[in-house]
Amino acid sequence: MQYITTIAWKNHLEEIIVNGRIARPRGKEILEVPQKTIIINMERPVIKSKIRMLSYRFMAAEAYWILTGDDRLESIAPYNKNISVFSDNGSTFFGAYGPKIMAQLPYVISKLHSDSDSRQAGLTIWRESPPESKDIPCTVAMFFRIVEDRLDAHVFMRSSDAWLGVPYDIFNFSMVAYYICGSYNYDHGLRLLKPGKLYLTMASAHLYKHNLDDAKAVVKTALSVNEITEPAAPEKLYYSNPCVLLEYLKNLRDSHPGNLLRWWEI
Repeated sequence: MQYITTIAWKNHLEEIIVNGRIARPRGKEILEVPQKTIIINMERPVIKSKIRMLSYRFMAAEAYWILTGDDRLESIAPYNKNISVFSDNGSTFFGAYGPKIMAQLPYVISKLHSDSDSRQAGLTIWRESPPESKDIPCTVAMFFRIVEDRLDAHVFMRSSDAWLGVPYDIFNFSMVAYYICGSYNYDHGLRLLKPGKLYLTMASAHLYKHNLDDAKAVVKTALSVNEITEPAAPEKLYYSNPCVLLEYLKNLRDSHPGNLLRWWEI
């Protein structure tokens, strides 16, 4: 698989800039492509950009938060100073992915165990008829398919912010797939499954006006396959007991530049 995650993201930004239409949901101006799917190699789930300075500590913290089924503000706020504005009650998040995902993963893994060609290994994150909230889930559902020795993830989003959200979503959804691979492999006692492709499908792929100049700067950056180094994630994150993944993410969230846990910097 030759998909380069950073280049795929750059191309995604460019399409929205070139082909996006102006819309104003909740009065906030965006450029929007009304349907888009991008394909990512989940073995290399980390975007690297000097212009889009990602918080890799938050990236790891959010993945750990999701995979431990957490919805509390206190456990994620230390890694993102702005996230509290999305909590309705100052304590939890209505749209937190973790509780919904972790409640349904046993079903997903069971389906894949019973039928490796199953098309039913899916879970939903959307809340039916949601009340007014600052935290309406952007992701509707996730489905997983085994294709030869790889686990593909199909993620369906009602709304996807290409600048703020996509770089973190790619990592988070990949880590869910790693968790499933680890569970499947550990249960069988064999190295059977590795992460495959992430198909990220969005009903609204968009950029907010205030992020447009930065997105244009990324698009203008000359990047080629030969200029991007994206080392693959350590195999132990998906060939081992999922506890190995959780412990790695927990340590990664407290890491700093130069730490050997940051495999993409090696």
